[in-house]
Amino acid sequence: MNKITSQIKFIGGILSLMIASIVAITVYINHASKRDSIVINVSGKQRMLTQKITKEAFWLQNKMSTDFSTLDKARSEFEYSLNDLQNGNSERGIYAPPKPCIADRLDQVNQLWQKFDGYLNEFKLLLAETNELKSIMHKSNSDILNISDDVVKLMVKNNLVGRLIDDAGRQRMLTQKIAFYSSQYLVTGEIRFIDEFFKAYGLYASTLEIFLKDNTIIQSASLKAVLQKNRQMWNEYAKYNMELMNKQKKLNQILLQIKDINIVTLNIMDSAVDAYSKYSEDQRQLLQYFQYAATLFALLFMLYSARLTHNIEVNFSDFLKHSEALAISLEDKETIASYKDECPSTHNDELTIASMHMSHFVDKMNTVIEHAQQAINESENAARELEAVSEQIDEKLDDLELDEEAKKDIDETIDTSEDIVIQTLEELSNTSKLLNQLQSNLNSVVNKTQSK
Repeated sequence: MNKITSQIKFIGGILSLMIASIVAITVYINHASKRDSIVINVSGKQRMLTQKITKEAFWLQNKMSTDFSTLDKARSEFEYSLNDLQNGNSERGIYAPPKPCIADRLDQVNQLWQKFDGYLNEFKLLLAETNELKSIMHKSNSDILNISDDVVKLMVKNNLVGRLIDDAGRQRMLTQKIAFYSSQYLVTGEIRFIDEFFKAYGLYASTLEIFLKDNTIIQSASLKAVLQKNRQMWNEYAKYNMELMNKQKKLNQILLQIKDINIVTLNIMDSAVDAYSKYSEDQRQLLQYFQYAATLFALLFMLYSARLTHNIEVNFSDFLKHSEALAISLEDKETIASYKDECPSTHNDELTIASMHMSHFVDKMNTVIEHAQQAINESENAARELEAVSEQIDEKLDDLELDEEAKKDIDETIDTSEDIVIQTLEELSNTSKLLNQLQSNLNSVVNKTQSK
């Protein structure tokens, strides 16, 4: 690569390639970072959503609410995002699992989610049923309390013994205990509350049967009718109460399963997020290594470019020296000194200076060509004059009385002179043609130099 233009093209090409590579790498890194951030954010949010779903389920159970809008919204978002993570979604900037280990973890999460979602559907159904039963039980408990109070009043009115009145009064307290322990079990799910519930429940039922079998009590028709109605209401109350307890037991079991599967899902999703983060870090590390290599290459190329630039500078310097030498090659010493004084050597543009040198040389060559043309014209005039002189001499020779040998010598001398003139004219013509061609070439060089 000796040509200066080739060296400049090489430097420009490599620099363009490096700039394009750096721009491409920067754009890719920004795009990859944005995509990685989106994926890590979405996968990280999945962990929050499982916690939110579980918390919402327990909150709904404690508040006896059937407003599932928040729960359903969290479920839909989790399922939608999980599908995007598994299959990719270009519109959201989410790519499919880049590594098998991530795909395996997402498959595990999907399998757990199917069970999780099934538990949530069952939870919603049971919660709606238990809430309906709770409303029924609240009214039934009030009815049982009222009729138990009626029994006490009738026993007092019929002057029954204090033991029976005391047992009847205890029935009112037992209805409150049943309602209290039932509500506590429904809220907390603790076994101790269900044990106390069944103690109060059994004591109320057994006491009611004792009243219905006591002869002193059933002798009063009005008291017997109230107790029979009390037993009928109690049987309905007990039926709903046991159904509520069974459904609440299932509901508590479902909540425990939701809690357990949430922990497993959370841990696997957390490991998937870690895998995404590690993949992003590995990709970023790889790009950093590439940047380091590109930086090293850039430094080496800078050194190589400096060397090429130095060579180009040396070549330009030599070119200027040769162009200056060419410009003064046809001058005498005085003209050379004057030219050097007038030449704008302090000009920053080397090509302009070289062009001036070449222009000066071309101007000088034009002068030489003009002189050569004048020489040709003068030679042609001399040839014509010599021809005329020859003719006159031939005429005079005829008048002179010379011997043949003398005439012959004179003719040969004249012929030789004519040959010399003709040859001189031919050489001057060839020289003129060569000088014209040189002038054309030099003008072309000067024009190209000035244009660049």
